[in-house]
Amino acid sequence: MEGWQRRRILIWGKTRPEVSRKYREIVCSGGVFEDTRRLVRLYPVPLRYMDDSRIFKKYQWIEAEVKKSPSDPRPESYKIRYDDIKVLETIPSKEGNWDARARWVMNPENIFQSVEDLKDKQRKDRTSLGLVKPEEILNIQAVQYSDKDRRRFWSKYQEAVRQRDLPLDFETESVIKPLSPPDYRFKIVFRCSNDRCPIHRMSVLDWEVDALYFNLRKQGASSQEAVDKVIEKLHQICGPDKDLYFFLGNIASHPQVFSIVGFWWPKKKKFKQPTLGI
Repeated sequence: MEGWQRRRILIWGKTRPEVSRKYREIVCSGGVFEDTRRLVRLYPVPLRYMDDSRIFKKYQWIEAEVKKSPSDPRPESYKIRYDDIKVLETIPSKEGNWDARARWVMNPENIFQSVEDLKDKQRKDRTSLGLVKPEEILNIQAVQYSDKDRRRFWSKYQEAVRQRDLPLDFETESVIKPLSPPDYRFKIVFRCSNDRCPIHRMSVLDWEVDALYFNLRKQGASSQEAVDKVIEKLHQICGPDKDLYFFLGNIASHPQVFSIVGFWWPKKKKFKQPTLGI
């Protein structure tokens, strides 16, 4: 088994925090290794409990000790020493142009023509992350969490924190409150270009989507107002002026079930019509 190695990684996404018995809350972060330009899944990353100097943003380089996860058979899953992360420079977009980011992310080996092609690769070698371009966005939905789902969340969370004090935010000396279970699941209905593909209806697990909803509610918006704003943002991301790809990732226990774990959404490039000579 490969041991710990210090590597440079460009972060492209973070998923919704999940309850963990060992870490209380963890976030799976998506990135690209600098040396291979291949997609990677990093965990555990207990972002809300980490020192600010180690918290990273999207399209920011980090340097960290990582090793292949011994308990996760997915080839892209790596453990990270989250207490030894060095946060480096960010790659900005320039007026919607993501070319500097594309150099690292849009490696042909990371891209699949359809969801079915990605699933075929998963069956072959357990591939669990990939970029897929949707052919058509059919609908964007908000599905309310049931009371049963919320009770299950709190039961799991209470088990995780039992006999453990909630940590303090040392700047404010206030207790870091547990995350509330989401009120809604946001889903995107789409089809891709492969004739084998049925219509896909995938959950969006990108943390920024849930964070937008929670922040709007915190600012006083009603649940319906917050839902409308999130759906409006998703329509913007998936708009016809965007060169849209979905970062898709699967579930370890259900390897053929993929969700949207991030978005690649630069503006489409405009090509000038060449002037014909006379």
